[in-house]
Amino acid sequence: METVYEKYRPAHEVLIEYYAYEDLRRILKIEWEHEDDLYRKHSDVLWKEYENAAAKEKSREENSKSARIARKLEQMRLTDELVTKIKLRNAK
Repeated sequence: METVYEKYRPAHEVLIEYYAYEDLRRILKIEWEHEDDLYRKHSDVLWKEYENAAAKEKSREENSKSARIARKLEQMRLTDELVTKIKLRNAK
C-alpha cells in the first residue's frame, strides 16, 4: 500500500538525473546548431544565386531589342507631343 507522502529520492539520484538531462540538452543544442549552420549556408548560396539571376534578367530586359525599340517609340511619342504643343502655342 502506497502512502500519501511523496516518495523519498536521495539527493545524489536527483543530481545524477539533473546532469543527465543537462547533457542531453547540450547535445541537442550542438546538433541543432550544426544543422542550422548547414541550412544557413545553403540559404546564403541560394540568395546569391537569386541575386545573380535577377541581375541577369534585368540587364537582359533592359538590353533586349524590343526594350530598345520601346524606348525609342516612347521618345518619339514624347517628341511628337512636344512638337504639337509648340505648334499650338505658335498658332495662338
